[in-house]
Amino acid sequence: MGTKSKSSKSKKKGPKGKKARAKAKLDQVWGESVDEEARKASRVRVGKSRSLPAPAKGGNGARDHERDVDPLSNRKRRGEKSSFDKFLERREGQGRGDGASAAGGRRFRRRTRGRTEEGEASSSEEDGSDSEADDEANGGSLATLLRRISGPKKASRSTAVDGSDESDHDDDDDDEDVDSDPDGSGSEGRSGGEISPASEGDDDAETRRPDDAPTSAEDPYDAHFSKPPLPASDSASPAPVLRKVPATALIDASVDLRMCGPLLDAWESTSSDASKADGMARDGRPSGGSRKAWEAFASGPHRHVRKALTRNWGRVNRSARRRSGGGGGKGGDFSPLQLALYPAVARYADVLVTTETRRNRPEIHNLLAMHALNHVLTSRTRVQRHNRRIKELTNSSENADEIPLDAEGGGDKWRDQGYARPKVLVLLPTRGTCWTFIKLMIELLGDAAIVDHEERFGEEYGPIEPGGGDGDDNDDDAKAKEARRAAVLKQKGPEWNELFGDKVNADDDFVLGMSVTPNVVKSAGKKRSKHHGGAMGSSGVNLKLFADFYRSDIILASPVGLKMAITKNDNDDGEEGEGESDVDFLSSVDVCFVLQSDVLLMQNIDHANAVLESLNQQPTKVADVDFSRVRNYFLEGQAARWRQLIVVSQFADPYVMSAFRRHAKNVEGRMTIRQKVPADDASICSVAVRRLRQVFQRVACQTASKAGTERLRYFADHILPKLLRSKQTRTLIYIPSYFDFVAVRNLLLKREASFVSVSEYARVSEVSRGRARFAQGRKAMLLYTGRAHYFLRHRIQGARHAIFFGLPERAEFYPAVVNMLNDGSASAFDADDDVSRMPTSCLSLFTKFDSLALERVVGTSHAERMVKGEKSSYLFCS
Repeated sequence: MGTKSKSSKSKKKGPKGKKARAKAKLDQVWGESVDEEARKASRVRVGKSRSLPAPAKGGNGARDHERDVDPLSNRKRRGEKSSFDKFLERREGQGRGDGASAAGGRRFRRRTRGRTEEGEASSSEEDGSDSEADDEANGGSLATLLRRISGPKKASRSTAVDGSDESDHDDDDDDEDVDSDPDGSGSEGRSGGEISPASEGDDDAETRRPDDAPTSAEDPYDAHFSKPPLPASDSASPAPVLRKVPATALIDASVDLRMCGPLLDAWESTSSDASKADGMARDGRPSGGSRKAWEAFASGPHRHVRKALTRNWGRVNRSARRRSGGGGGKGGDFSPLQLALYPAVARYADVLVTTETRRNRPEIHNLLAMHALNHVLTSRTRVQRHNRRIKELTNSSENADEIPLDAEGGGDKWRDQGYARPKVLVLLPTRGTCWTFIKLMIELLGDAAIVDHEERFGEEYGPIEPGGGDGDDNDDDAKAKEARRAAVLKQKGPEWNELFGDKVNADDDFVLGMSVTPNVVKSAGKKRSKHHGGAMGSSGVNLKLFADFYRSDIILASPVGLKMAITKNDNDDGEEGEGESDVDFLSSVDVCFVLQSDVLLMQNIDHANAVLESLNQQPTKVADVDFSRVRNYFLEGQAARWRQLIVVSQFADPYVMSAFRRHAKNVEGRMTIRQKVPADDASICSVAVRRLRQVFQRVACQTASKAGTERLRYFADHILPKLLRSKQTRTLIYIPSYFDFVAVRNLLLKREASFVSVSEYARVSEVSRGRARFAQGRKAMLLYTGRAHYFLRHRIQGARHAIFFGLPERAEFYPAVVNMLNDGSASAFDADDDVSRMPTSCLSLFTKFDSLALERVVGTSHAERMVKGEKSSYLFCS
């Protein structure tokens, strides 16, 4: 029997053994040699990855579901190619850049607003990939598989640096929660998971792609962060000169918009194309400032915004514009100001906006909130996708230390992060403004937002509930107090109430970290990653508030709060410079917003400068850094040249503009928007005192550093002697700077003048006593600081003369102080009837370095003549 059995087995032809026959059957060739290492490294399981089809209903159950497929082999199985082979051929066809393959790629995958259309790749792509696949099948390796997944070496303009097709924006929805990895570089894939190069069926991860949008539009994220480091000779090159750009089709003609660098080159190219389409202007020059040119300039970057944001953008933006009085139903999803700002913001250029108002502030903040969220979601998606691919390659390789990530020049595609996780820094003045900005982010995400610690956030940053009165108080007295308080708050103005009102949290010492995790499944009130198993629910974005700095993606803070957080002073005496500073979590900031910098100017602009100086420094602790994933410009110490800085202010101030020029170093260029003030819109037109002679005296000064000293010298030599000699009373002296206030106060003390002072540091009792003595005429002069007026908005009674030691930073302060002269005749403390008949006067001192403040008071045309004119005194009568 043994002989018979042995002879019967020897009659069978072909390979011996179950595994060998299965391999031969799979290849449909008996006796063919197979590369075992290549096959083992490239095994994927059908049905586990969404790029491969699931087993048919009539299949052989689990056996068909677990059937091995060899992606390195290009042979037909059962008369047709596998979906993985087709996918690789499509990717290779998309990377060639020729017209036929590009058109085929677009037919294969075309995204619209509401659905995804899939077609077949062109036959030219399949034919072109057959010969290449045959060559790789014989000598396949892990490097070959990497090259075939990521595409060709040389990517076209529509191909990202990591080799994937970036016309679809890398919006894979198979991202997972990596909150356990502080720097985002750890292992994030599911053990034994599959490489998922594309996922066409995810609506949440799709980008907005209109039907008429060209698919070759370049993603600004890849265009900016894929640039190689600058040569050593260019790293310290001066910034190019700003050039004026026509924008009268969008914004008022008095607004001066300027650009420089690659941003200007992109604008000129877009405007030239728009001019050719619309025809030439009458004078023969291109009409590049048309609204159509600006729409084309903004539409390119907007195609790459995450669909989770574009889904709610139109509704949220129109609603905010309606609430602020700017209208909302017309003109598309962007307002004219947003249309002018968005191209520079989306292209990661530095932007300085000095035209903010209460009316357009929601428009600007909406745009910046969308940009910040889009940047974080795009970066997190790419990091997580690369982590999964690397882990898959690690699991499939026998020796994890020999994974050829840098094989054949493809190593830079894995460099997708910096030294630390925080990517966006937002500087805000108060907790109330921080609460408003985060609420705006949540509103932009809509139903996709999953917010952790929202209740705590509302308690610490939200509106303050008014405290109840004592139970013994009479209801009539309580109502009277509320009525008086409401009248006082109304008198201070709506802008003051938005910042410092009774129900607003005006604390200026805060730091808040927020982590952003995309593609989190919302199920039964819980969040979990889509790759952690379970039923597939609706996808959301998890916003975790109060996160640790090193585990945060966005940091929102006040300058003083962040400065105190990064400075650990161990000295008991509190001396600066004795403690240690931890600024490593700010080493990889890509985007920095300085919002409402006019308010920061009143707090202390030096704190903001100190924070900006701390950004993008080389870290001191690099134990947890994966340098193979760090971008090259970080390693070269050029992170500041890739960081985007956006400064927003209500007016142009020398300190704000100086900080912007010093820290705006972006390789993409700059954009500045400044408002020129017509004479009819100047704040001097709001003066309501009749027959008032307003004199503006120019003080000679050679350098800006000596401006305060020269003004003090002029005041001591020409003005103060006349006041003391004539015994003039009821004189209000407005001093913008506290340092000048101290110098003037010391001068008056030295001359033994009769005066009182009201400053931001004075006690409430001291302020009340000084105001009463001045109103009664017991004190001749009152010193009033600009910051005291900004934070307190006192109404000074009894003044008949006003002296501006320096022009106020805020234009509305000039008529507000001058109009106080009307209260002198109506003061209840007046005992002399001659006070009402006393003439009024107003004197303002300025230097040539105060031209920005001067133009807001008298207008741009008058300011230019007053600064450069031969005369030093100018008179305005109301």
